[in-house]
Amino acid sequence: MIMSPGMLLFGLVDSCIAFFLVFYVSRAKFGGIKSGFARTMGAILGTLVFIGYFGVIVWFNTKVYTVSQAAKLTVYLAPIVLSILMITLVLLSQPSKKKKEPENKEESAESEEQPEQPAV
Repeated sequence: MIMSPGMLLFGLVDSCIAFFLVFYVSRAKFGGIKSGFARTMGAILGTLVFIGYFGVIVWFNTKVYTVSQAAKLTVYLAPIVLSILMITLVLLSQPSKKKKEPENKEESAESEEQPEQPAV
């Protein structure tokens, strides 16, 4: 069976999402942006996931598969759902930005207007 172009494109995009998810998580786990070892391990693990995941998607689109439709749907949506969850967690874990307090400015402006009275 020939794989349809739409499914092939979906498989490539979904595999790329899985690659970047594994790449960034493993890079963070092994030492961050500045570590050469972390970038190398992230690239290796991401490439393995890309190849394996794309192979599974191609296998699901052949006539000789033995997987239920629910399992196929789970595999198809896993990288997308995990990426959305990771983005949400990153956004929620960032510290809140400190706002400048306008009350301090008003107090300092009032103190400048009123001269200090000498002690008697």
